[in-house]
Amino acid sequence: MSRRRDDERGARRHGDAPDAFWGALGVVGGSHRTALCETNGVTIYLITGDDESLVLEELGTRVHELIGDGDRSLMLDDYDAEKSTVEEIEIAVRAAVDAANTLALFTERRVVVLRHVNVPKVDALQPLVGYLASPVAATDFIFTATGAVAKSVLDAIKKAGGSTVATAVSQKPKERELWFREQLELAGLRLDPHAISAINDTLGNDTGRFPGIVDTLLSTYGTGKKLSYDDVVIFLGESGSTAPWHLTDAIDSGNTGEALKVLHRLMHAGEMHPLQVMVLLHRHFERFARLDGENVSSPADAMALLSIRSEFPARKAMQQAEKLGSDAIAQGIVLLADADVQLRGQRDWPEELVMEVLVARLSRLAGGARRNRAISRQR
Repeated sequence: MSRRRDDERGARRHGDAPDAFWGALGVVGGSHRTALCETNGVTIYLITGDDESLVLEELGTRVHELIGDGDRSLMLDDYDAEKSTVEEIEIAVRAAVDAANTLALFTERRVVVLRHVNVPKVDALQPLVGYLASPVAATDFIFTATGAVAKSVLDAIKKAGGSTVATAVSQKPKERELWFREQLELAGLRLDPHAISAINDTLGNDTGRFPGIVDTLLSTYGTGKKLSYDDVVIFLGESGSTAPWHLTDAIDSGNTGEALKVLHRLMHAGEMHPLQVMVLLHRHFERFARLDGENVSSPADAMALLSIRSEFPARKAMQQAEKLGSDAIAQGIVLLADADVQLRGQRDWPEELVMEVLVARLSRLAGGARRNRAISRQR
């Protein structure tokens, strides 16, 4: 996704809209998404929600808004309070506060992210409460929470002029469909009303699946055409079928049996053509190939390289590319190329057999890479 398209989405996202519209998206805290909550020029957000994928999606959007065309490596500091011990939580919180208190050397502003401030050890968050009493004017702060946040932290954020952004989607069908429509537009996708209704009817309140569907539609169709009901419905995991990313998940885990089972469900109950499955697999490995050999040290780097807005698929691609390694990625690309020409008539095999062999080989490839890494660690 180009920077220009990202900027265009940002412009759409921050255009004027009635309060009822933003309320339909589940935003709380007395302000809608167009407003930056500022006190003395400081922007502070608390992003909440019980679905990690939606929280990460919103976090990526907010970070992009604040950094804009700035250098992420210089402006962004990212910390996570979700640790296994109190000491580790305290270290993460203190590190985030120290970063917020430190003026940026080469940029005008700094953006600090502290994830999972819903930690059960409230005392560990006291340095944060103290900081929010007098935040640094040149530092913007974003917090995320996937559970209940201590009242002391909520009060401190509110007193500092912060805004709470809830990613929870309304359970009312009409309001939820409005949310789906807006998110699709932000992704650059154009769907006819029947297609949007199909997404709403199929997913219902299971909105955590939605980012994966958006990613699949972008990978399969791009943004050049308006998608119909028939274009979209095959990716929704209908009754008796399964979601397309279950196939890539099974392949990445090296579970050949599960991968073949998912393949059959996609091609039979899901009525996906083998060439459609090929597109999904090719795009999947193409991401690994683009990441391989690049200096990618964070999900933010992977998002920039792959031109995607969501942290969740970027993080997964980065982790899997590292697990596979250059040789396995190259072998996977060769296997995909061979299967593609076989589907187009080079070998007189049934299409389903070609796909079964391909999926089994890709799965064994991932499983072999995983075993080799385990052996290397033991040596």
